[in-house]
Amino acid sequence: MMPKRAFIIHGYNSFPEEAWLPWLKAELDRKGYEAFLPAMPHPDSPTIPEWLGFISKLVGEPDHETVMVGHSLGCHAVLRYLETLGRAGKSVRKTVLVAGNFPTGMSAAEADERTGGDRVLRPWLTTGVDPKAVRKAAGLCTVILSDNDPLMPFERAKASFAGNLDARIIVEHAKGHFNEDDHLTELPSVLTAVLA
Repeated sequence: MMPKRAFIIHGYNSFPEEAWLPWLKAELDRKGYEAFLPAMPHPDSPTIPEWLGFISKLVGEPDHETVMVGHSLGCHAVLRYLETLGRAGKSVRKTVLVAGNFPTGMSAAEADERTGGDRVLRPWLTTGVDPKAVRKAAGLCTVILSDNDPLMPFERAKASFAGNLDARIIVEHAKGHFNEDDHLTELPSVLTAVLA
């Protein structure tokens, strides 16, 4: 039998011990998953090729027992990884995205306006992802958003998924960006989405 594997991908300027991430890994380990929560390379200056290569190597051969979880920029990384899988005719069982949006590919000017001219984030925001390829690969998809996320405006994030991803959208009240600043050490909705 295939082992159940879950890959938890943190975001920009983040680390594996942040907020609810270690709690989720521990809970999944307890439930019989092989859960991976790696330190992503150069979290303060992530590049698409480096993160994509890292995730591909980490996962190896995806299968119907593979679950992908992304937080913040980790959602972008997971969606880009799924795009490559979809193009190769492969897929995972489930995808859970927390505090992210769907990369539709904005203009450089819009990206800079959103990020205050952050050069690291610009390529992530200006390079779109093929929704059809992602849908083929994503399996059962859940998106978890907070209605007061300061970094990922809620309505805009929600709208970016509509039509691009067949996802169940869960709205959490006043959870901010689901990170260290929000003092979240557990996030049951993510665990439920993985196990459901």
